[in-house]
Amino acid sequence: MTISNLEEIKCPKSHTFQTQLLSAISVSDNYELKEALIAGEINLVTCPECGQMFYAECFILYHDSQNELISFVYPRSFQEQATQCVAKMKKEFKLALENFNDKNKITYEPVLLFGIEDEEAILIHLASNLKLNIVKITPSIARKLAIPKLMPFYKNSQDFSEKSLLSGLEDLIKHNPNLEHYIDFFKRYQNIKICLQK
Repeated sequence: MTISNLEEIKCPKSHTFQTQLLSAISVSDNYELKEALIAGEINLVTCPECGQMFYAECFILYHDSQNELISFVYPRSFQEQATQCVAKMKKEFKLALENFNDKNKITYEPVLLFGIEDEEAILIHLASNLKLNIVKITPSIARKLAIPKLMPFYKNSQDFSEKSLLSGLEDLIKHNPNLEHYIDFFKRYQNIKICLQK
């Protein structure tokens, strides 16, 4: 079961408009939705006033019965209210189970998430369409530098280089402007270069 609602939202430039946003997703009966989710295209909207594309954060109930996964996904901005979100999730899940008959009753516990995108999964999904190669960064180095473990670079460049990395990052971010960790790394890298050139 997939549910969408008409919501009033505000774009990053403060224009207000109404649009349909998904609030419940069942990927078991709609594989295309799972693909869109991995690609970061769920609730990706364009402001009719300024044309800016952005991710409209809202609560989403995510269900994948094949993998026995049900997630209550809150916007990242709700992380400070994690305790209240856990209590609400447990209460709503218990109430929902009362409406199921024994045959359809869910026997696994729900999971609480803040933000639904897995940025590295999105990169893997988009790599072939954007003509990108992927290089793996050693996990300990990635943790130390606070960067993703997978980095994009251009296929038509023979080796992984600074130029191919920056070009790959730029294209990835243009295609999906919600990849916060890649955007943060790209900005930090650009700032370091500017400082070194002064």
